[in-house]
Amino acid sequence: MKNSMNIFELFGIKVKVHITFILLPLLIGLGVFFTEGPSNALRAIVFVFFIFTCVTFHEFSHSLVAQHYKIKVKSIILLPIGGVATMEKMPEKPKEEFLMAIAGPMFNIVLAIILFYPIYILFDRNLAQMSPANSSFYTWKATILYMYWVNPILAVFNMLPAFPMDGGRALRAFLASRIGTARATRIAVSIGHGFAILFGLYGLMRGWIMLILIAFFIYVAASQEEKMVNLKVALGHYTAKDILSKEHFTVSPDASIAKVLELSLKTSQQDFPVVASNKVVGILTRQNLISAIHQHSKEKTVKEVMSHKFISVKINEHLTTLYSKMAANNLKTALVFYHNELKGVISLEDIARVYNLEVNA
Repeated sequence: MKNSMNIFELFGIKVKVHITFILLPLLIGLGVFFTEGPSNALRAIVFVFFIFTCVTFHEFSHSLVAQHYKIKVKSIILLPIGGVATMEKMPEKPKEEFLMAIAGPMFNIVLAIILFYPIYILFDRNLAQMSPANSSFYTWKATILYMYWVNPILAVFNMLPAFPMDGGRALRAFLASRIGTARATRIAVSIGHGFAILFGLYGLMRGWIMLILIAFFIYVAASQEEKMVNLKVALGHYTAKDILSKEHFTVSPDASIAKVLELSLKTSQQDFPVVASNKVVGILTRQNLISAIHQHSKEKTVKEVMSHKFISVKINEHLTTLYSKMAANNLKTALVFYHNELKGVISLEDIARVYNLEVNA
């Protein structure tokens, strides 16, 4: 995700913070500062960072289960509305998705159980004093109680069956084992949309901007997941080989932009692998070419404007997996290989063309 900064790496997973995240402790700190004073503002800011520490390890719990099932997890990104784990793909089997979904809330529940006795001692073994009603920022003791209740609340909230939240994913996995992924997704998405509308209306009534943002996120994410499942159903039996053009063109790093432009006008190919000494060293995309023409002279060479980031896939790769890889890497083109030999180029437009044919057939 753009505008995200790396803060640390653990278990091979990068943890990033989005630039907008900085606004959250700032706004909350300022709000409490002007209403309750500087001491309470400091405790409020500490509280916010504690929440996101719990959210981070909540996402790590999902990610470690994903890694156990050989799913690559690129990063965890902290946003003002929570954390998002960026994975190359989602689990294929309902059991795997169910276990991955509940791993996050289970972490919060286990942590709450571990912290219960220290908090119980802190509040003189008085359960009544441990009520959430006694949480506030007026003392460090009351703030610590606030922090304690973060984990049970996160667990309960995330287990609501509002797809694509953890509870919604667990529900989809449960249903998928009985009625299939496509129908299970439609049901889970409908429930997720319902919760999103309820959250949005309640947020509007109470003036809770954060809840409105969460509602918007749930609605959009659920819709995107439904589209992805529909894509898998439509493309499930296709591989890269099935849609690969019989002819493809490559360019040299030393070729001029003018020469590539001339080649692109003679062919339907839009993205060109850059090959030197029989090795792919980059790719010149249509966007690279357009930018070079507008910003530079046509006599610039390919190596000066090409992209070094590209996806390499096998010729028998399923299109759904290929699409997931392209989306995860925010790329529109993939290079297809067979035994380390370049066989061609596949773009998002190629995949979309097959999808439209299947849907409209």
